[in-house]
Parts: sequence; C-alpha cells; structure tokens
Amino acid sequence: MTAAKVDTGYSVIDGSRFDVADPTNGVVPLSMSVEGLEGTGKTYFGLMTGPLPVVHVNFSDRDATPFLYDMMPERRLLTRLHQFRARDTGGWSRQEGKEALVKLSEIAQEEMADGKMRGGTFIIDSGSSWWEVVQEVFVAPELERQQQDYGKQVGGLAYGSGNLIVKGIINWLKAQGAFVILTHQLTQVWDAKGPVPGKWRARQNNQVPYMVEVQMRLSKTCNACGGPECMAPNHIGRTHWSHLMKFGKRTELEGTTFSNPSMSAVYGMYTGRKLPNVPETRVTDGDSNPS
Repeated sequence: MTAAKVDTGYSVIDGSRFDVADPTNGVVPLSMSVEGLEGTGKTYFGLMTGPLPVVHVNFSDRDATPFLYDMMPERRLLTRLHQFRARDTGGWSRQEGKEALVKLSEIAQEEMADGKMRGGTFIIDSGSSWWEVVQEVFVAPELERQQQDYGKQVGGLAYGSGNLIVKGIINWLKAQGAFVILTHQLTQVWDAKGPVPGKWRARQNNQVPYMVEVQMRLSKTCNACGGPECMAPNHIGRTHWSHLMKFGKRTELEGTTFSNPSMSAVYGMYTGRKLPNVPETRVTDGDSNPS
C-alpha cells in the first residue's frame, strides 16, 4: 500500500535524531511581540540589534530609511526595507489594503523561502496597522454581510478569516528559522471615568500573545528627573527600558525590566548563549538607543 502524500506544510522533528551540537540547529529563533508608545525604540530594536540579514516590512507611518544612516556598513549591506504607503492623498482604500496583504505574502516568500533568512530577522512594523488592514479587508466585509442578511452583526466567526491570516503568516515565518518581530502601538485604557493615567494596552490581534515566545513592552524615562513622559525644558537624555511580559520557557524571568534592550540581551537571557550574526550596530556611540 502506497503511503499517502503529506502536505509540505506539515513536518516532524525526531528528538532521537536532533543534534543540539549541530551549528545549523544551534540558533533558537524567537518570535517576539514588541510593544510601546511612540519613540520608545520598537523599530530600533529590530532593525539595529537583530541578527543579520534583516528584512523590515513597514506598515507604519514613519519612514525607517533614516536608520540606514546610523548603521555600520556590515549591517546596512544585509538590510532590506519594504514600505507600504497610500497611493494618493485620499488615503488607503480597501482594495489597496488587499493588495498590501498579497504583497506581504510575496515578500515573505521571496525573502525567506529555502532557508535564506535562517538565523536572520524578519520584522513586521507596525503590527497594529497590519491588523487594521486585515480587519478592513477580511472582517469588515463579513460584518457588513451579516448586517445586510440578518439585520445585525453576529460577530464571533467574522474574525475567523482575519485570525487565520495572522496565524498563518506568523506560523510560516517562524517555520523558516528566522527571528520574527511584530511591533505594536499602545492605546490608552479607559474606564467609566475616562482615560486611566499610566494604563495602556497593545493594539494587536488577540491571538498574537499566544503565538509568540516573547512579549516585551518598551518604555523610556528622562535621565534628569526619571519621568516617563517628561516634557520639561533642558531635561536632556532618555534611557530606554524593556519589560518582559511573556518569556516562553523561561517564565521565571517574566516581569524582568532592564535598560537599553537588544536582541543579544534577550537571546542571552532566553538561551544562555551568545547570539550570532550581530556586528556592531551603529556608527556613533551613545549611552541609550534612540527611537
């Protein structure tokens, strides 16, 4: 009897044949959700400290090109930036959103297929905007159909197709052996009295925390007064911080906060080993990473 053909999306790892000393098995690729307010260093973290090569897919409004000026030549030569923008002043249309999702899939296939990015870094920046596009393209039409057919929005399963898109892309990226970073913006938490001071939540697909090994929140404080959102004149200098909210198999380190976060630091804490493929990250020296 001929064995049934197994789809290539399925694989098996036999622990009895897995050689942990093999260099090709030595890198533990982490998938990470990196969240924070504007200017806390989300883009910097992936672009400037992630292992090479780096592919950056930008759904954010901020252009990442200026980071190329700060990179050492070794990093710049192995970095590729992809930027999505609206075609005109009318802003994004639903059709443009659909085209962007198709293009993201093509970018992932082109940049990462055949193990080309194994040990490197693939960044979706900003994951919040990406999820908004997914909702508009896949969720909104279904909710509109429910409203038309039933006179109300049933919800629930309407998000199924959007969740499948997010899960599928992240799952595929992780399977290629690359570090995957999704950055997320924060939004103010509100209660019955209005915005809650100092309380924020990530704007992200609610499945993301379950699909990543590391969930990390970035922040910054004033070097003069220690304030998190200091606007005082002549208070010059900021220190950037990372707070580990989820840390995979190293749950004893969850809740850890440390300054000047980098992929090397996170990887060392997670595996106890040095992260390869990370040359000097920037041209000029500084005591804390810029935003």
